[in-house]
Amino acid sequence: MPQSLLTYITLLLIVLCAHSPLSAQDKSEAPKKFLVDDFDNETVDDLPEKWFNQKGEAKPITYTGDLRATYHYRIMEEEGNMFLRFEGKRGKHLSFPLRNKEHLDIYETPILTWKWRIHEYPAGANEDDGDKNDAAASIYVAFDLGRVLFKKVPKSIRYTWSSTLPKGTELSKFYGNQKIIVIGTGGDKQGEWQTFERDIVADYKRLFGDNPPAKPLAILILSDANNTEDIAKADYDDIYLKSAQN
Repeated sequence: MPQSLLTYITLLLIVLCAHSPLSAQDKSEAPKKFLVDDFDNETVDDLPEKWFNQKGEAKPITYTGDLRATYHYRIMEEEGNMFLRFEGKRGKHLSFPLRNKEHLDIYETPILTWKWRIHEYPAGANEDDGDKNDAAASIYVAFDLGRVLFKKVPKSIRYTWSSTLPKGTELSKFYGNQKIIVIGTGGDKQGEWQTFERDIVADYKRLFGDNPPAKPLAILILSDANNTEDIAKADYDDIYLKSAQN
């Protein structure tokens, strides 16, 4: 084969590879995302269909009567966007189980991202005071089981919107099994949607001193105002786990 033709073919191959839609390396580095919930395709004014009670035993949407009435969450729609709202005094956790989800590995998708819109926060609430431990909004990641005396409890990280504690405050509860990080405070951007991101793998390593399991137990949410005898009102939306480069 003439040298000039060989050179032409080589250059052509280089150009084609450079402009291919997705090379093998690109595929391995493609951003990944695991949807927890964006509350689309739900029923307005109902409880969210995918979420369980705190222990993951049953879905509150299946409850009836007085028990159902204790869950002050409901799906809302605004300008075509669906989201979850809490409005009330006594809150209960909603739990989204993760331990049985296929294709979930937080080392591949370590970034927890979500949206909050804080309307009302319980006056005087303080996550460091058991008698005032309320919050306009919280999102938890529950990991493996720790231990409190003879009882096992999940190790968890709670990202909270505090009424009084400064943003960046970090607390430790339940003999070190629950870590609390204050993400926002009081009336900062009150009534506006805000997007938050946390590297849950990095936070776990820093707060617990070891490596988290690749698959957490669950994501939980909680708004609450019963200790302060006040009202909490907050919206939740677009909860994802995603890769760091996404």
